[in-house]
Formats: sequence, C-alpha cells, structure tokens
Amino acid sequence: MTATIEQTPRPRSAASAVRLHGVGKIFGTGAAAVTALHEIDLDVRPGEFVCLLGASGCGKSTLLNLIAGLDEPTTGSVTRTAARPSFMFQEAALLPWLTAARNVELPLRLGGLSRAARHRRAGELLELVRLGGMHARRPHELSGGMRQRVSLARALAATGTGPDGPGLLLMDEPFAALDAITRDVLQAELLRIQAATGITIVFVTHDVREAVRLADRVVLLSSRPGTVVREWAVDDDRERLHGEITARLRQVITSHAA
Repeated sequence: MTATIEQTPRPRSAASAVRLHGVGKIFGTGAAAVTALHEIDLDVRPGEFVCLLGASGCGKSTLLNLIAGLDEPTTGSVTRTAARPSFMFQEAALLPWLTAARNVELPLRLGGLSRAARHRRAGELLELVRLGGMHARRPHELSGGMRQRVSLARALAATGTGPDGPGLLLMDEPFAALDAITRDVLQAELLRIQAATGITIVFVTHDVREAVRLADRVVLLSSRPGTVVREWAVDDDRERLHGEITARLRQVITSHAA
C-alpha cells in the first residue's frame, strides 16, 4: 500500500533555521574518552526536511540532542533561529492516564496557555493528524499508529507551530517500530503535515528508502566519529538516488569494519 500526496513547493529563506559549524562531541576524558562527532558543518533552512542517515552508533541521535540544546558541543557552535524545538521518538511516550487531547495539551499547559486556548489548539492539532474523533481516548485504546499520531500532535504543540510561526521538529526514528503499512501511511501523513504547517524537520533514520521518500535533502554521516560524508538534494529520480546513497552507505560501513 502506498499513500500519495501532492505537495506545493514552498519558497525558503536563505537564512538558516539551524546552523552547525565545526561541531564535535567527546564523551568522557582521558583514555576512556569517546569521540562521537567530529567537525560537523550543516545548515538547515526554514521549512526544509533534512534526513540524517547513517549506520547505528554514528552519532545521529547525539547530533539531534545538540541541535535541541539538550547537550553542548565539545567544539564548534550550534546556532538555532527557528522557534523552540521539540522531539518525537520511536516510542510515543504518552502519559497513559491522560486522554489524547490532554496529552497534546500538556506542552501548551507548561507554556502557560489558558484552558480554553489549550483545548482549542489541541483540537486543531488532532484534526491535523486525522484524529479529530479520538480526543477522549486514552493511549491503551489507540493503535500503535494512532499513538504516534498523538505524539506528533503533541510535538507540534511543543514547537509553537501556529500563530507564532513554524517551529523545529526533531524526529529520532519515529516510525521504526511500526509495521510496514502503518509506517507507509504515517510517512505520507508527515509530508502532508509539513506541507500544511511549513515546519522545519530534522529526521534521523537508518532506512535509505525512508530518507529518499521524505527528505528535501539527505545527509550521510560516517561511522564513529560521525562527520558529514556527503549530501544529496532529493529529485524526482528517487530510484536512482536510492541506489546511489545505498552504495555510498555500504562503502562507509565497510571502511569502518575494515
């Protein structure tokens, strides 16, 4: 099953939503130190969908944490001009005692919005992710795909997307635990939602086909220490691009194993 969506190209500013210059990250000290990232240079434009691709352990998740401001780089600088970022993970991580609507309202409540404003915005976001009739359901009453939709709505609420302008969404393999059909549908839904909101997305994956389907640009990281090996702008010839990126990824993995 393949869900399709028409997208209207959006003009993008030349300014960066996120800029990383010479970023390195070392964990530990002395002989026990581990260099996770080395000399990362990356610009993400407002409204752009960038996929970070690489083998397990190459530092993709560490890079997301640096972009989010959850950790500081050891070297280099991270500059973020987009609205506040939010995360979406492989697990939905919903609060089981709250309804879908209340889970979406949580970051709005922490942000100081009134009850009426929270209720209205949560309703809008649940409609956006096609769960308008599920606002009173608790997580155990929802399928895995539905829980991820609620998680996406909550992440969008946390970014400030809406009257304050598009935000920054950081996604760490959010569909990896889903079955193939649900993953396919949610990938198409994510494209629809990005087209509707103009949000900037940085998306971590190890799946080349997923990266080529979703991204405006694919960034390949080397094995540890992670650094940018190459970038590709995604064009209409996705099958050719899939083959090219897969071959380059295999080279990266093989050279590391050697």
